[in-house]
Amino acid sequence: MQSIDKTEQPEFLSTSGAYKIPFTFVVLLQLLFGGLVLIAINLWFFNHIYILLTGNAFYSFERTAYWWEWLLFPLNVYGNFYLFSFSIIAFSALINTVLNKLSPPQEGVFERGSKDWKYAHRRFWTAYFPIWLVRALPLPWLDIAAYKFFGVRIGRAVVAYEGYIDPLFVEIGDQTMTSLHICIFSHLIYHDKMIIKKVKVGENCIVGPHSILFPGTIMKDNAIIGANSYTKIDQVLEGNLIHIGKPATTQLSIQSSESTRKKLVGTRSKLSSLGNNKDDKKEV
Repeated sequence: MQSIDKTEQPEFLSTSGAYKIPFTFVVLLQLLFGGLVLIAINLWFFNHIYILLTGNAFYSFERTAYWWEWLLFPLNVYGNFYLFSFSIIAFSALINTVLNKLSPPQEGVFERGSKDWKYAHRRFWTAYFPIWLVRALPLPWLDIAAYKFFGVRIGRAVVAYEGYIDPLFVEIGDQTMTSLHICIFSHLIYHDKMIIKKVKVGENCIVGPHSILFPGTIMKDNAIIGANSYTKIDQVLEGNLIHIGKPATTQLSIQSSESTRKKLVGTRSKLSSLGNNKDDKKEV
């Protein structure tokens, strides 16, 4: 039996190994910054609660506390969730700005280990935790605010929650809706190469649930991609059509509710006329 020389085999890169880099520790730095902001802003309140509980204070120059401050405790806890999130978003946006200055993002195909490859990973990890954090909060507009912080161009009245959107080279037009568990990727890793291309979603578009837009995809105005579908790289989805499939190469026309109603009425009338004809033949 012939032995296989492993040294001659090409080296493939798994999607999990692609992101195992030391820069992932930026998440710990974000947690540390958010924690320090919470402590600095809430130290006075913690001191007052400690006085009410024990009669002692953390620091001597403030020893007065009032009973009604207990009423503020639930609001303080709730507000700290948002304070923690916003402080991490602001801090991460600052890191992202520095990364963009050191290596301006650009479209193209980049080799593994290149400068653009490394900085794309660093931008990903900088945006990963803040975006995950705001998605866990109950206010949906926070997702859009976070995406805008990291470079996504989002228009007016856009629904963008419960999905993943790459933080760079993505543009979404007005009145567009993204559904549950969608992915919009402006980057793709294939073996030892990374492809980065702009994704443009037009106005009044719908990205169906569990669908994926790959790098270079263009959705023209009023286009719809159906559920559980995905595009090819550089695919153009024409407007006023429903695109479905894996990849989304099947096109269906979009029908208004009025045209659908007329078709149903026409179908019913045809069926009733066929039934009447059968009754007439039986009588003859």
